Amino acid sequence: MFEKAKEKYNKKVYEQYSDCLNDISDLFGDGYDGMSNLFYLWNRRYLHWLDNDPEKAVSEKEIQFRRKIYPLLQKVGPKILKCKQVLENRKNLENPISNEPDEAVTLPNKPIIFVSNHGFHDDVLATTLAAKRHVYFLWGSLPLLYNSFDGLAAGLLIGNACVNRRNKESRKASLNKALKILELGTSLAIFPEGVWNKTPEKLVLDLWKGVYDISIASQCSVVPIVHYVRDMEILSKKNIIHTVVDDPIELYKMPQHEAIEYLQDVLASWQWKMMERYGQSTRSAEICGFASADERWDQLLKERVKGAARYDSQIEKKADYRPKDIVRIEDAFEPMANVPDSRITAQNAKMIMDARKIVRKYKDIDFQRKY
Repeated sequence: MFEKAKEKYNKKVYEQYSDCLNDISDLFGDGYDGMSNLFYLWNRRYLHWLDNDPEKAVSEKEIQFRRKIYPLLQKVGPKILKCKQVLENRKNLENPISNEPDEAVTLPNKPIIFVSNHGFHDDVLATTLAAKRHVYFLWGSLPLLYNSFDGLAAGLLIGNACVNRRNKESRKASLNKALKILELGTSLAIFPEGVWNKTPEKLVLDLWKGVYDISIASQCSVVPIVHYVRDMEILSKKNIIHTVVDDPIELYKMPQHEAIEYLQDVLASWQWKMMERYGQSTRSAEICGFASADERWDQLLKERVKGAARYDSQIEKKADYRPKDIVRIEDAFEPMANVPDSRITAQNAKMIMDARKIVRKYKDIDFQRKY
């Protein structure tokens, strides 16, 4: 009885929001049978967040409510964090023997676009607390938003500009939603990497240009917030979230390529400085008895992803930005590797087999799109 009612309601939801949903499964993600009970009990009241029309998706009344409760969130937020957060002294990070107090970051007296690196359980709340002003998030994980308590809390207490990363029209509409939030006097927070950074070798992933487009259209400055967590899979107050809040950047005054490259460098530089200070270890301690560093990293990612609520692996494996002018080894050899067996001859067999081995090898260590 209840299953039929849910199915009927799901159909109604899809019909109403078919312009921003490819399928109703966009709301609950791959690997799940359907929506959680939380959705039917509570979150269905907030389906308007999905709407591609910013006038319907972004409510001034909701913004005013969240702005009023933000001081309370600042007080209770540190207790909610699974790990303890520490705001870093930038001067001391750059010069370990310096005891000078950090210079206060002077924020413009208008809405700001906060940008942060992305990769651990509480990065939304940690970014909100570090901003020290009310923000709305550009939110790209619909299954998490509508089917988990973490998503519900973030949606209700912080606020969001919803984007369905599976849907082209929804991605386009997210710009106008973001601009509407800024126009109403509230700051915006964005994870320009788009997904959790799961690579062992990149401090920061290549950034999507959406943050630049929003900065250009709004003429709002960008403020970097950079987090470093030594052990991301450990949720404990003894595991520290080290956070740097840096000076505003007038991204809108720079050419696109230069702006994105500069922003990525700022995020990566602070990440590197905190890693040098707080991430020192030994190879044997890091590998922890595994045969290789790759095997150990593979295990760490499994643990991290397992702890994420409603993790939509199919979208998370594809939503990182990959510049078209950078050719990866596996991409170069894939056409040859995909030659059907019926076309293999004595002359080309070795080349095709070698190509397949190369593609398998590099895809196996492409952790970003493996999880």
